[in-house]
Amino acid sequence: MSMLLPSVPMAPVTSPDIPVGPDWGYQIKWDGVRTPVRLDGRNGVELFSKRMEPRNGTFPEIVDLLKPINIGASVLDGEIAYFDGTRPNFQRVRLGVRKRKYDESLIYVMFDLLYDDGEDIRSLPFKERYARLAAKFPNKEPRLFVSDLFYDGPALWNWVNDREWEGIISKHLDSPYVEGKKHNHWFKKRKEVRIVADVVGVKLKDKKVSSLVLRYEDRYIGHVSGLDNASKQVLEQFMRTHRGSCPFPELSAGMKKSDVIWLSVPFPCRVTALEFTDTGLLRQPKLIGFGGGDES
Repeated sequence: MSMLLPSVPMAPVTSPDIPVGPDWGYQIKWDGVRTPVRLDGRNGVELFSKRMEPRNGTFPEIVDLLKPINIGASVLDGEIAYFDGTRPNFQRVRLGVRKRKYDESLIYVMFDLLYDDGEDIRSLPFKERYARLAAKFPNKEPRLFVSDLFYDGPALWNWVNDREWEGIISKHLDSPYVEGKKHNHWFKKRKEVRIVADVVGVKLKDKKVSSLVLRYEDRYIGHVSGLDNASKQVLEQFMRTHRGSCPFPELSAGMKKSDVIWLSVPFPCRVTALEFTDTGLLRQPKLIGFGGGDES
């Protein structure tokens, strides 16, 4: 039985607003790894990344979790997440593509159904796809369940924000399943990332200070610009007297080509961003200021 996969999964469009009205439903956004799944109905399980690359080798614990499921030939859409007991927590040691340890604390959260008993149902309204999915998994297991569907978006956002969860997805109940982001059916609103990071290097452009290289939880998370002239002058003096070596075991090809002065004495800065990407980098970071402070 042929169940063709999308070239890319349907993705929500980032929006600062929450659409409201009787035609909208809302789901919690889990801080995990997007993972469509194809079940052949005979205990065969195939996991895929959001780029539709095979992921069985990366997440064998999720393959084992899904093998006993008897729901017929199906294609599920969901994400693999880690729940730390308080909130979903994107830990790269558990969820990164280089992870090696078998981890039974990982969970699989489902939110859509693309094929039902071999039938392609992507053209059906989301509310019907969701109803079929929920009927296949009527009971919530600790590590395998369907994400709840809510009908009061602002109330769900307040709940998520109060508990410092990642965000919510707003879905038009009549929407078909559309690949990628070329649609106006799904929208995501995320809690802003606000952290105190270590400045471990200064990136130069034309031999002048351009941006700050950042470290957070002992890993590279990108670089941030937005320095005023006074800060650049202070940094030029500081990096001349505090030269050090790269603190990271490896660098991306782009960073290897960059002109960076590494610092022997890191210092803290406050940064905000839209999110951490799947590769662990800050998306659209902005410099707030220098020194430590409370994270939120």
